[in-house]
Amino acid sequence: MKKFIWIGVLALFSTQWIRAQHFPKMDTRNYVSDSTTFMPKKPWLAAGEVFGLNMAIWAFDRFAMNEDFARINGRTIKNNFKTGPVWDTDKFSTNLVAHPYHGSLYFNAARSNGMNFWQSIPFAAGGSLMWEFFMEAEPPSINDLMATTFGGVELGEITYRLSDLFIDDRTSGAERVGREILSGLISPVRGINRLITGEAWRHRPHKGRTYSFVPVNFIVSAGPRFLAEQEHSKHGTTSMHLSLRLDYGDPFEDEFYSPYEWFQLRAGFDFFSSQPVITQVNAIGALWGKRVWEKGPRTLTAGIFQHFDYYDSQLRDSEGDKVSPYRISEAAAVGGGLIYYKRSEPSDKVDAYGEFYVNGVALGGGSSDYFRLDERDYNMGSGYSVKAFTGLTYNRHWSFLLNMENYHIFTWKGYNPDIDLSTVDPNTFSVQGDKGHSRLTVMGIKLVYFSGKKWNIALSNRYFSRRTHYSYHDDVNRATYDLMLTFGVKI
Repeated sequence: MKKFIWIGVLALFSTQWIRAQHFPKMDTRNYVSDSTTFMPKKPWLAAGEVFGLNMAIWAFDRFAMNEDFARINGRTIKNNFKTGPVWDTDKFSTNLVAHPYHGSLYFNAARSNGMNFWQSIPFAAGGSLMWEFFMEAEPPSINDLMATTFGGVELGEITYRLSDLFIDDRTSGAERVGREILSGLISPVRGINRLITGEAWRHRPHKGRTYSFVPVNFIVSAGPRFLAEQEHSKHGTTSMHLSLRLDYGDPFEDEFYSPYEWFQLRAGFDFFSSQPVITQVNAIGALWGKRVWEKGPRTLTAGIFQHFDYYDSQLRDSEGDKVSPYRISEAAAVGGGLIYYKRSEPSDKVDAYGEFYVNGVALGGGSSDYFRLDERDYNMGSGYSVKAFTGLTYNRHWSFLLNMENYHIFTWKGYNPDIDLSTVDPNTFSVQGDKGHSRLTVMGIKLVYFSGKKWNIALSNRYFSRRTHYSYHDDVNRATYDLMLTFGVKI
């Protein structure tokens, strides 16, 4: 299953719609449809697709990959219910990126069959429950149930809305084929449904999108990135960094907004180095929002926001061993936030923008310097996060940006340090990791020049401070920084 999921992850992040670095509010491109298409609700079809999706992935794992965990029968199902959910030992990227993407497929089975945002959530949860209890010959996973459901909801709604941008039923020929392929790559289940129903080639006098008007801002950037620990710069690594950024909707346009009328998405990828390919994924989606204050060019909105964050790193120490100086995730997080914007005026050419969020984290993860079991080299737990972003733009060309993110994850269920981990069964040794708590603080500064021809150049510096307290081991503090020079284009 894991290899199959990664195929989907690569497809997800190969499309042109992901947000990279935080910027103040900018001009957006408006995607307008002359009418929208009403989709009748088909809950039983959606449930059948969730079931079929699980069966297809299981068949691939069982017969194509010959995976041991796919050898299921009545006895394995009975044992799963008897044992109950445990904390599993999969890789950091598998548990906290791949599983949320898997959940987005369940969610989109419902969304593309007429269900709204809230009605689609049970399908993500149901698909995860079915897989964990019935489709694997190993105990169901607590963290997978949470990451697949909550992360799947966020990535699912984002991919559904993004796929909608490319649908245009007025087109034909090569353009129509290209649009359908791109929409299907972003939301595979929706693409399959359009093929099944014939919507993929049906010609209409209108675009046939779900949403009629959406302001969208998308920027892709690339350039060299140098990453090193503060006290060991000579052991740093240089990579080619690709960053993508998307702003969807406008939080200041309407007095109220419903789920995901506004969201941000960003991602970072490193190539040609020892770094993981996926080094950063961040998403913030509005569940509910309201304009609470407006005076002249100044506007303030407040809301409830869902968050998905993922940071990963890898360096080599002085002895040549691979280490992860910082690593953090919040796959299931929600909290309150404020967004402020001041528009420039003829007498004042400065735009100002700021965001502030406080979140509770139901499922998160972070680096471990001691815990090693099967594929696990990190801790999981719950906690909170605080984020603040601010920026000034002068004359629509120069931007100066600051950001601060603080993640605090507590690992509640540890283990006796006298236990030899090499002697335990990874499938039944259910722990979150090393008992303790970890704090990662990310601080960044960025200077950007925007040309009048949609390209930009940016110089940025970020500082990553990880402080991990262990109940039964020595505490570990690490300080890491990176430098990036990127060239970007607005699409």
